[in-house]
Parts: sequence; C-alpha cells; structure tokens
Amino acid sequence: MPQGAPGTDVVKVAVQPTLAPPRFPFIPWGLAPLAGLVLVLVAALIPFAFGEIQRATADATRRAMDQTGSNWASATVSGQWVTLTGKPPSREAAARLVAAVSGARAPTFLGEAEPATMVIEQFTWSENPLQPVEPNQPHIEAGSDAASPAPPPAAVTRCDQSMADLLGSSTIQFATNSAVIRSTSAFLLDAIARAAKACPGQLRIEGHTDEVGEDDSNMALSLRRAEAVRTALIRRGVAADRLIAEGFGASRPIADNTIEAGRARNRRIEIRAIGASPT
Repeated sequence: MPQGAPGTDVVKVAVQPTLAPPRFPFIPWGLAPLAGLVLVLVAALIPFAFGEIQRATADATRRAMDQTGSNWASATVSGQWVTLTGKPPSREAAARLVAAVSGARAPTFLGEAEPATMVIEQFTWSENPLQPVEPNQPHIEAGSDAASPAPPPAAVTRCDQSMADLLGSSTIQFATNSAVIRSTSAFLLDAIARAAKACPGQLRIEGHTDEVGEDDSNMALSLRRAEAVRTALIRRGVAADRLIAEGFGASRPIADNTIEAGRARNRRIEIRAIGASPT
C-alpha cells in the first residue's frame, strides 16, 4: 500500500498530454481571401472596361460624323461595333463616313487606339449602290436587266488569279468563333489591298465556314468575317463602294468537313471580281 496519511488511500491519476489542433498549411488556404478579392475586382472591372470602350467608340464615331458633315447618318454603338444607318446623298459620302469611322482614334484607358473594330452599313439607297448613275441618264433599279458594262474578261481573270494566289498561300486568321482579325494577318491584308486597287470594278468578299455549329450561326459568322475584311481593306485605302461583303456559311465547302484539315480549309475568305463565276 502506498505511503500516505493514516486512514487514506493514495490514488494516482494518469494525465494525458493536450494535443494542439491540426493546422492547415498557409498555402493554398491562405490565398483564398486573395483569390476572392481578385474575383470581386474582375467582376467590377469588366463592366467598367466594356463601358469605357463603348464610350470611346461612340465618341470617336460622333467626331467622325461631325468631321465628314454626315448629318444624314445615325450610328448605333454596341461595344466596338458601329452600325451606320441613314440615306446617303451619294456613294462617295457613304464611303467617306465609313472610312472616317473605321480609322477614327480615341483615348482609352489602354492608350490611344482605333476603338471601332467593325463598321456595319445599313444605308437606305434610292438607287443600286453598285450601279453608277450618270447625270441625265435613266435610273437603273437593282435587279433590272440593264447593267453597266462589265470589266474586260482578261482583267477579271487577272484579278481573280491574284486574289487566289494571295489567299491560297496564306489565310486571314480570325479569333475563334469571332470576326476579330488577328494582328498576324496585317501583312496579308496589306498585300490584298494593293491587289484590290489594281482590280477593275467591284469586288465581292466572301466569308465561308466549316459545318460545325448551327447553319444560322455559321451564316452570320461568315458575313461578319467578310465585313471585317471589308473594313480592313477600306482602312488600307480601297474605296468602300468597290467592296461587297457576303456570307455563305458552310454552303460552299472546298474540302472534307469530316476531318480537321478539311474543316480548316473550309474556314476561309475568298475575294472575287464582280462578274466572275463562283466555283
């Protein structure tokens, strides 16, 4: 029996050591508040940035309209897209306005830039905008049998061949599912603009897609891409009234849509002299 006071028992109690609660490492848990702050900042900045870009686009468009005296026109701005409407007094006036809006520069929070990335024309014409009407000559409505003299076949052939050579060896690159032309295509567009100035008459810019996606979406995308190329050529000095943009979607494939290489070939821009037969 353990020693103790008379008439008492001594009881030994085993004391368990207190364990500290488990600790989570600082990384990644310590970064969670920072990640939350970043998400909040991004959520706040996206509307601000979009609003600033749209405001800069609208301001640049207004200045371009004032500088060209285009009080006959109205503009609707959505992001960096400008839609021009109205009844132009002449095709030259319409071309001046489109070129001015396309090339207008404005200060943005990222520095001075050309904020309008696409200019869409929805003008109302009292005549066919592709048919020149000389003074004191009968007016020719769009779709009538009469037409202006066609360019010489040899000139049309040379023009088509030059465009086919340029676009056969290189491709105008767009962002995925977008009508935004990548900067890597600038030199190709410069060459196309030089060739276009040497071509006779009007040129048709054709947009084509592969078969992936809905038909309506492909048709709209192909038209937007053709319009983007048209705007790029206008910026490079090609007269706006010489260029027509048209979208064909996936209706004119030139390669097998079941393989990626074929689909890549079908996503293309073609440029033809008016009067040339499509292939």
